[in-house]
Amino acid sequence: MERILHFEELDSTNTYLKTHCAQLPDKTVVTAKRQTAGRGRYDRKWISQPGGLYFSVLLKPQKTDFLPNLTQLMALCVCRAAENCGVKAVLKWPNDVLADGKKLCGILSEAVMSGGQIAGVALGVGVNVEQTDLRHVGQPAVSLRGLGVRTERGAFLQQILDLFWRDYPALLQRGFEAVRGPYKQRFVYIGRQISVQNGNKTLFGTVQDVSPRGTLILSTAKGPEEIYIGDLIV
Repeated sequence: MERILHFEELDSTNTYLKTHCAQLPDKTVVTAKRQTAGRGRYDRKWISQPGGLYFSVLLKPQKTDFLPNLTQLMALCVCRAAENCGVKAVLKWPNDVLADGKKLCGILSEAVMSGGQIAGVALGVGVNVEQTDLRHVGQPAVSLRGLGVRTERGAFLQQILDLFWRDYPALLQRGFEAVRGPYKQRFVYIGRQISVQNGNKTLFGTVQDVSPRGTLILSTAKGPEEIYIGDLIV
């Protein structure tokens, strides 16, 4: 179904897809063993250590209503693939995958614009698979190997992609509602007091729900707040 391009090294798999978007077909997947300029959300540096799985998917959907939910679907698919390996993985809104309380996977989507229109979306994923030392990545992180799981990166990638393509058509038609149930089953923060950081703004409250649109519903001292973007901090 998908075309997979493998590279030893790239600056960023997302950057490659954005640069070559016009020449590449829909559903092209790019992987790299190493990234020299990997990025996370808010332009944070993503440390791409050897042993990780780094890939990006190029999507050119005709319907673009639910593009913000693509990262949530991908996070759910990574979570499910980890579960298939025997890992107890959970989701941290909006699109982080955690295991043992530490980050297992991060996801970044970037739109490609052409003539004022969305020409495509680069959906980038970094999964810690075979690394043995993640002390220098700047936050608590864990790999599948660190959890006692040995899996080949190519096989794990294919698992993720198979799960993604299975639910992708429904997401395009119905949005987050298509995967809301299984997402919420793995979202362990409902009922917990947290803060959400968005730029210089910080909101405090209790997580009430994840809405049918994929937004976070936070119960605050001023009443319910619907949050579209931000970092959930426990």
